Amino acid sequence: MVRGEICIANPQFINHPLLKENTLVKRKFQVDIFVTCTKSNCLVVVPTGLGKTIIALLLSLQRLKNSDSKIIFLAPTRPLVEQHLRTFQNLTKIDPDSLLMMTGTITPEKRKHLYQEDITRCLFMTPQILQNDLIAGRISLQNVSLMIFDESHRATGNYAYTFLAKRYMQNANNPKILAMTASPGKNRDKIKEVMENLYLNAIEIRSDTDPDVKPYIQEVETIWKNVDLPKEMLEVLKAFENLQKLILSELKKNEILDSEDIHKISRKDLLAAGKLLDGMIIKAQQGNDLPRLLFCKKLLANAIRISHMSELLEAQGINSLQAYLDKNIEQVKQGKGGKSLKELFQSTQMQEVMEKISHLTKNHIDHPKMALLMSLLMEQFTESPESRVLVFCHFRDTVKNIVEQIEENKLIHPHSFVGQQKKGKEKGLSQKQQLEILQQFKSGTYNTLVATSVAEEGLDISECDVVIFFDVVPSEIRAIQRRGRTGRNRSGKVIIFKTMGTREEGYFWAEKHREKEMKRVLNDIRREIQPMANSSENRGQKSLTAFLKKTPKNPNEEIKSPQEKDSKQLNDPNEPNSAPDLLQSDNLRKISIPLDKSKPYILVDSRETASSVTRELAERNANVSIQKLPTGDYIISEQCGIERKSIPDFISSIKDGRLFNELQRLKTQFTIPILIIEGGINSITSINRAAVLGTLTSILLKMRIFLYQTTSPEETAEILIALAKKEQSDKPSKHFSIRFKKFPEKIPEQLEFIISGIPGINASRAKDLLIEFRTLRELLNANEKKIQKVPNIGPAIAQNIFKYANADYLDHGNVNSEKDE
Repeated sequence: MVRGEICIANPQFINHPLLKENTLVKRKFQVDIFVTCTKSNCLVVVPTGLGKTIIALLLSLQRLKNSDSKIIFLAPTRPLVEQHLRTFQNLTKIDPDSLLMMTGTITPEKRKHLYQEDITRCLFMTPQILQNDLIAGRISLQNVSLMIFDESHRATGNYAYTFLAKRYMQNANNPKILAMTASPGKNRDKIKEVMENLYLNAIEIRSDTDPDVKPYIQEVETIWKNVDLPKEMLEVLKAFENLQKLILSELKKNEILDSEDIHKISRKDLLAAGKLLDGMIIKAQQGNDLPRLLFCKKLLANAIRISHMSELLEAQGINSLQAYLDKNIEQVKQGKGGKSLKELFQSTQMQEVMEKISHLTKNHIDHPKMALLMSLLMEQFTESPESRVLVFCHFRDTVKNIVEQIEENKLIHPHSFVGQQKKGKEKGLSQKQQLEILQQFKSGTYNTLVATSVAEEGLDISECDVVIFFDVVPSEIRAIQRRGRTGRNRSGKVIIFKTMGTREEGYFWAEKHREKEMKRVLNDIRREIQPMANSSENRGQKSLTAFLKKTPKNPNEEIKSPQEKDSKQLNDPNEPNSAPDLLQSDNLRKISIPLDKSKPYILVDSRETASSVTRELAERNANVSIQKLPTGDYIISEQCGIERKSIPDFISSIKDGRLFNELQRLKTQFTIPILIIEGGINSITSINRAAVLGTLTSILLKMRIFLYQTTSPEETAEILIALAKKEQSDKPSKHFSIRFKKFPEKIPEQLEFIISGIPGINASRAKDLLIEFRTLRELLNANEKKIQKVPNIGPAIAQNIFKYANADYLDHGNVNSEKDE
């Protein structure tokens, strides 16, 4: 047997020099798909729980036959990344030190070192980690022989998968891509987009009815539980409808909507109208029509709020609705949330609705789903005490409410399972906490997880016997992912709650239609193409290329073979001018940045990588370094720092008061501070317009910070590069240095910090001066001759100190002598 080749020695198991003996059971469909993947960049569409990771493992072993190559396995969340790592650890003989999970807890410098080590063979990480390290030049993709994209249906829009696939195909010597999902999308266009973005030229599809898959499908029973809202809740719902009719009627009169029928206008319609209205407001500028459009914007904001409140009542219950109302009432009390929110909650109609809701809360009238859930859980754990149950619901408030109610029962041991992001005062779960909770669920410490969408994708919770949908989801992808959490190693049960006579019925039919359409499209593709559609063996078959009808996103961006690649397309991360990690803890206050006049250098705050601006900078050939910056989002020189605010972030930073603090730090650090506002300022309606204009004028006139408005992340990247080119082209040296003004805690250090801010004074000279004069008063009152007596202080520096000690602030520069009000 040739080393590195997969073979079937025992018909029951797959054997390979790097596989543990008799551990990986042979499944013919996995082997067949693996063979296709060895020949093409392949999209693998297989139902959940059937071992897509095994296909990835087999392909990894095949690609690792080249001794210096590496594998990168990407998955959207850290728990899923760790799950894939464990699969490789449990099934292979690969040196455990060669299997590495890269996380944000490992310092960037350490990750850079690990990437370069020869022993490193398989890297497991989220796409965000790889994206940051790739842009910062910490990793080269040249020797990466396989990149695996799990949950590849995400490879649309600005998700990091798209950027990573492009860079990989451009930089790798011998690229191979494997993409895996159970739900690629409901239509041909969505599947086409995923395949184009990931450079796939083959597709392998299996359904649960295929003969080679059917033997491995566990029986999953799906049960629909229809519930009816009680009369009291229907009355509240009717009150919401009456309030919504008034708003929709006004929007119809103003030709923002084409109907005022609440049954014909969905939330999606309202959001679409909002985008159109934003465009109209931008075009109107200061015209006569602007007040009317801004009035309609307020109405539309409240229509969306009422739609959300109605859905909470229909699908989640009184407690979740009350929690939402309480948050908004608190916003109004604090003067936040804008004029539209204040007007809504002060209206007579809304006051009446809140009285009805308060009455229901006091009388403990809640959604019948809660009683049904409690009954089902008690029945399940009475019959099968060792069971594991996963409850899905859309909102965190509902998760919290469910856990609080069911934990009172001795049979049920619940825990919430939510994402990392903080929601208001509610903290999220860190990835470490998520992993611990999953382990405790598997071990039986908790027998019920109540989760948001974070638990939908990929997690192999083989112990899960029952999955309960507390609400209906209209997305076919999310429904498939939810159902896939049970029936993995043994039979399971899926129970779905549906409130009759509400939009949940519409969601039910929408999801059914989309899933049916997805299956139809996949079957059509299977008939049209064979896995190796680009092979000469497929005479007479329609090719995959014809199916995709692929056109490059940019006519000049055609991806070439490794032999044809132009080395100038993108930076080689190993080039000497690649930016080092500059802001380590011992180097925080002063950094020296290398300049390359052929490309602009931009220092980017690590928190900015969530936006697509950073990817745009890399795509435009900027020399980007990603660091955690003490102030600012982007730095292009020692004197120019830039803060970027999208419109939502700009609004929230005004509301919570952090905007002026952030800008003050920026102004203190840089002599040329710039604020970029991304989006249409005229579209802001959640804050009084006078307040917005007052904020902008204060930033310009009082803080003297430059303002620049862009329309998109692409335009933001464009202006950043233009600024960096201009600012850095005039620099005579090949470096610029930044001394971050991080104010020390102890008084002696503070005094040194103040004195060393004088040009020509370093930390050593500051200490000498303070030892001699003891206080700032004595030093700044001293004459030049007395200052010169201090060691290492010559006439020029003494003159400089004397000059600054006696300079009149108002006599220098264009300084406004009037005190700020």
